[in-house]
Amino acid sequence: MNYEKIFEEVKIGNITLKNRTIFPPISTNFARDDGRLTDRFIEHYVRRAQGGVALIIVENACIDYPDGKHGAFEPRIDSLRFLPDWDKLVNKVKEYDVKISVELAHPGYKEKEVDSIPNSKIEELVEKYGIAAKIAQEAGFNMVEIQGAHGLLVNQFLSPLTNHRKDEWGEERLRFAIEIRRIIAKKCGASFPVSIRLAVDDYKDGGIDLNEGKRNAHILAKAGYSMIQADIGLGPKEKRLEPMAYEEGWRAYLAEGIKPLSVPVAAIGVIRTPLVAEEILEKQADLVVLGRTLLADPDWVNKVKDGKEKFIRKCIGCSECIRARHDENVAIRCGVNPNVGNEEEITEAEMKKVIAVVGCGPAGLEAARVLSIRGHTVHLFCKEFGGQMNLATIPPGKNKLNWLIEYYNNTLKQNSNVQFHNGECKKEDVKSVKPDAVIIATGAKPFSTFPIVEGMVYVYDEVLKEKIIFKDKNIIVCGAGLVGCETANFLAANNKVTVVEMLDDVAIDMETLSRAHLLRELGDKAVKIFTKRKVVNVKRGVVVLEDTESKEQYKMECDVLIAACGNKPYIPFTFDDIPSYVIGDAGSVGKIVDAVHEAYLSAKEL
Repeated sequence: MNYEKIFEEVKIGNITLKNRTIFPPISTNFARDDGRLTDRFIEHYVRRAQGGVALIIVENACIDYPDGKHGAFEPRIDSLRFLPDWDKLVNKVKEYDVKISVELAHPGYKEKEVDSIPNSKIEELVEKYGIAAKIAQEAGFNMVEIQGAHGLLVNQFLSPLTNHRKDEWGEERLRFAIEIRRIIAKKCGASFPVSIRLAVDDYKDGGIDLNEGKRNAHILAKAGYSMIQADIGLGPKEKRLEPMAYEEGWRAYLAEGIKPLSVPVAAIGVIRTPLVAEEILEKQADLVVLGRTLLADPDWVNKVKDGKEKFIRKCIGCSECIRARHDENVAIRCGVNPNVGNEEEITEAEMKKVIAVVGCGPAGLEAARVLSIRGHTVHLFCKEFGGQMNLATIPPGKNKLNWLIEYYNNTLKQNSNVQFHNGECKKEDVKSVKPDAVIIATGAKPFSTFPIVEGMVYVYDEVLKEKIIFKDKNIIVCGAGLVGCETANFLAANNKVTVVEMLDDVAIDMETLSRAHLLRELGDKAVKIFTKRKVVNVKRGVVVLEDTESKEQYKMECDVLIAACGNKPYIPFTFDDIPSYVIGDAGSVGKIVDAVHEAYLSAKEL
């Protein structure tokens, strides 16, 4: 397919973009805690520039230190002493025919309302936006962006939920954003483009709705803003940091809702495939924002342009980047791209080897990919391509995992130095290819902590594979980690489901927003959850539970008991006479991100 709209030029103010794609400001935690840029920070943006995107908007930069610092590792742009860092970044990015902007941001204050901010402080803040914009211009940025969404300061001035002022700063709640645009024009010239990431819907009762968002967009465009990203405001974080279950392009209606407009409008939110991007550009927006999309594959744009879309490594929405930045406050990582934050090239091995990879889950597939790039002959022993990922795609909202399976399938099958051995694998099969080394990536197998009662007790994988189908049954799922909760969600469509967990909380192995989404779905399906309970006895039709604190026991009626107690590493055979490396769940049970990253690190050293 020819994606003509994606590759049309478009103007933002007086600059022309070579296509209609944007890499947005995504916080990385790659800067230093004093606001200086690191080589890691710079190379992250250079790598995105190399992939063909038209406009890069660098992550939120602090304009008001320390009061306006937003995160421990936020870059600073409030003083000329940071100019050399920004100058270095801009010059490197511009080598790749990319336009570059930076987001000027302020989180606001603890009370999250602007009513108590003195007029003198507001005027000081406006001035600081102007100072930051001038520093950006001197560094060579083509434009700047104002963060006016996500509940931060400009959004707080715009929203009726947080701005109740009766003075001029409450005047239609737009003056703060308009004055920022005016001060930038004064300091940088009226022709210097300024975009705004605008909350066109707060997603909160009593806040900005799309009607007001459209009115605001038109007024701000008239005030001189050169482009508007149609985004979310004060509402739940989940609406802007979407878990895997969200549909592609679901937020594009916000961009469509404020059009027609005198300036370009950008759509944002789960735009992963070129087909969806093209459809949005045809019907709803002038530009598409590719955030986590370009974390997962910085070459997305070039691959689409070159007709290689089947080799795109799509973001699956695993939210590992969100967990790192928001839950752990560490540098971001990507569940499918181990090079985020480590933008190195895989080098060819000096000595080519024959290497057997046993197992076709994420660890085995990533190892095979890296080994093939290094020039080794790879024998991939594969019972089921994708391994446990095939099981993980089955619960509601998990189908994007198929994208990762497809990526590895397409990528590995084009490499002539990868030979597939399908079906059951025995030790003799591996030895028959005379490998110089063996990578064991055989994954893990589920286990049960209680006896299997025929016709009543099953292990979760049997259920997800639909070896047996239940309808209108009273089902207890034992174990409320990620697997147990997702299995319960799968079964709850046609059954009455109860989840039992020994610990005092459930799904603790999940990222916060994905967990909240899953627990809400369980609640909507009337799934009951009991914590601090364990199964101590199983009889046909009855399960005996024990309170882990009081030791009190009681019975629950049960047609079917599902064991979702966890998984144990599975290693079917070993080799004493061949160098062997155990990776992924076969060594230690973890998540896709763990398997992919460990496989990458192991394979690039062979």
